[in-house]
Amino acid sequence: MSSSDKRNTLIFKVALLSSTFLITGASATSVLLPSLTKAFPEISKAEIQSFFSITALPQFLALLLAGFLASKFGKRNVILFGALLWTISGLLPMTLDNFPAILISRIFLGVSLGLIQPIGTSMIADFYTGDQRAALMGIKSAIIGISGTVLTYAIGILLTIGWRYAFLIYLVGLIVFLLTLLFLPRHITSTETASNISTDSVPESKHLGKEIITWVVLTLFFNLGQGGINIDFNLAVVEQHITNATGAANMMVIYSLFGLITGLLFGVYIKFTKNYGGIIAAGLFLIGNLIVATTSTVTTYNIAMIFTGAGFGLFMPYMLTTVNKHTTVANSAYATSATTAAASLGNFVCPYVYSFLAKLCGNDSSQFAFYFSSAFTLVLLIGLVFVYSSEKHSAQQIIA
Repeated sequence: MSSSDKRNTLIFKVALLSSTFLITGASATSVLLPSLTKAFPEISKAEIQSFFSITALPQFLALLLAGFLASKFGKRNVILFGALLWTISGLLPMTLDNFPAILISRIFLGVSLGLIQPIGTSMIADFYTGDQRAALMGIKSAIIGISGTVLTYAIGILLTIGWRYAFLIYLVGLIVFLLTLLFLPRHITSTETASNISTDSVPESKHLGKEIITWVVLTLFFNLGQGGINIDFNLAVVEQHITNATGAANMMVIYSLFGLITGLLFGVYIKFTKNYGGIIAAGLFLIGNLIVATTSTVTTYNIAMIFTGAGFGLFMPYMLTTVNKHTTVANSAYATSATTAAASLGNFVCPYVYSFLAKLCGNDSSQFAFYFSSAFTLVLLIGLVFVYSSEKHSAQQIIA
């Protein structure tokens, strides 16, 4: 049976999408920050927060190399290597007592994420077109939400045993490794590649237009705005004596769950909101950040997770959909890599930007940091309104 025939089987699709489950392997562990603070009291807050953020820079660099490595060694081999590296680097902190050594293991985790994320997405385009491709891309987004929920919840349970046991979640990488090894083809030939069908008439320019550059910048601000949720929320919950680390992890499950639900409903959402979709999503995210910044109760924080989770679940697919409206077959992968790289860069610089702003304001509490995330999200919202107004003005000029 050729790959063209196999691609319609369930196990082939499961294997193809399995690497998506690993994408939240770094972000889900943000719930470990309070436990790491207790385990390493001599380590500064900024260094503890770098446990989450340090994966972003190597991920960014690996994103730039992923295409070259795939062309040289094959996409399947890149996924296999990425899944194995994800597992080993993820499990290492269980045996490490030195915090700098733990951070080094996280650097390798970031490399694995940078290899897995773009290659896993491009392989969907290799084997499917039209409605099938769109459906699988939607499922891919849903899997990211599911993995965030499952991994965060699993970490919350494992934390009751001990913080080191939380790293057992990285054994999932072995499942992805085996599925990829057993069910995905070693080589993808031109006759099996759906994306090679009739592209002669498509412009070959790989340059990114101003619209895409604008979205790269907006994505950077969105990820800076996510800094509150990613690196300060769990610490804020504990600092405000709202609940313990496990309770904070459960709140993050709400965030992931609403990201999943709104992501699945995105198709319906965009039919009603149209070009306002990004503005509304950013507005929801802003409200959630402001709630955390200004209140300190279990109820309000849970409500904040609903707003921020919904905002995230709606903004990400809106961003990817809008970016692809301004691409060709020749530069779509480049555009996706550019926006993903901007997100990784935002995640990496976030703790340092927040730390600088905290010193500037003379307040380094984790709750106060949500004023920074609110400010970055507000800039995003203003940018989206500007983009919408510009596009509306251009459309009116064309009609005139």
